[in-house]
Amino acid sequence: MAQSAYQDIANAIRADIAARRLVEGDRLPTVRDLAQIHGAPVGTVARALDLLRADGIVVSRHGKGLFVRMFSRIRRSSPGRLSKEQWGTGKAIQDHDTNGRLRVVHVVVGEVPAPQSVADALGVPADAAVLARSRKFAVEERTVQAATSYIPLEVVAKAPSVSYTGPGKGGIYARMAEAGIGPVKFTESVICRMPTPAEAADLNLPGGTPIVAITRYAYTDAGQCVEVNEMLLDASAYALEYHFTA
Repeated sequence: MAQSAYQDIANAIRADIAARRLVEGDRLPTVRDLAQIHGAPVGTVARALDLLRADGIVVSRHGKGLFVRMFSRIRRSSPGRLSKEQWGTGKAIQDHDTNGRLRVVHVVVGEVPAPQSVADALGVPADAAVLARSRKFAVEERTVQAATSYIPLEVVAKAPSVSYTGPGKGGIYARMAEAGIGPVKFTESVICRMPTPAEAADLNLPGGTPIVAITRYAYTDAGQCVEVNEMLLDASAYALEYHFTA
């Protein structure tokens, strides 16, 4: 099946980047100039650029135009990233994803009222106080994820280090395991959607970029939910990979 004209234009720009005729930080021609270059209507060029934005290849800078942004997708591979061989040996879960790439994490910790869905999962009354660990992750100076973990205060009492902004090697799961309440089972719910304006601003997303909303539940061998983690990922920055056995 023949490709659409906008896909041809997007692929031509990708080819210019692959051949290094365009490199990181270069400004693209205007939409009108690209329309003349490719002999296509302005609307077709705009659709091609929307496709490149969604793939994280170009980014809009307000009042300045479109620029090339090179970024290798982060491979989020499960279940390996959550295995005890990862956090149980003192490695950060995010290390499994970024594999040595420059990463910066901003952490804010405090008690908050539990949202209804969180309270239901944790088995606490609605609006009961829980510990919230809010993090924002940037990889190679690009914000890629915002996440908030909710933890029951009874878990905090047994493993106080989970309330530290830096809980130590292996993170909060390692501290829970040391207290005898480490997780042995995880469930993740994954939804792809468009961000709210506040979410788009928080993640500094180019217009038209979707997010992947993941909610993870961590359970002990006794079936107690010790964490609800709500994550928002820039969909153009990640590849989600899952391994199964037959």
